[in-house]
Amino acid sequence: MVDKKALEKKLAELMDIVPETEGLIAADANGKVLIGQTLTDMDHGKIAKACAAIIKDSNNLGRDIGKGGLKTTTIELEKGFAVLVGSEKSVLIALAGLDGRSSLALLKRNLISISNL
Repeated sequence: MVDKKALEKKLAELMDIVPETEGLIAADANGKVLIGQTLTDMDHGKIAKACAAIIKDSNNLGRDIGKGGLKTTTIELEKGFAVLVGSEKSVLIALAGLDGRSSLALLKRNLISISNL
């Protein structure tokens, strides 16, 4: 993953590009937060650890069925969405409310681009 300052800049730009974004978090594969920004007070560490576990379990599933590791996933929740882009080393997380449904592809595309830096 890119250095912390560049990552922080890219995530801030994404917040501006997609106004429905309620939060962006970058963490290592164990869920240790590198950068976190949310519109409301949220426990970034708890979110990152849960998302890292989802990615780890999905990677295990992919290996078990011979389909490889997780690339991205969008989780639809009762009151919004979580978009995860993960790898063996890191996880990028975007959070959006229900009004963000039409922006999910844009969030995903940008997170993939950021993860490839």
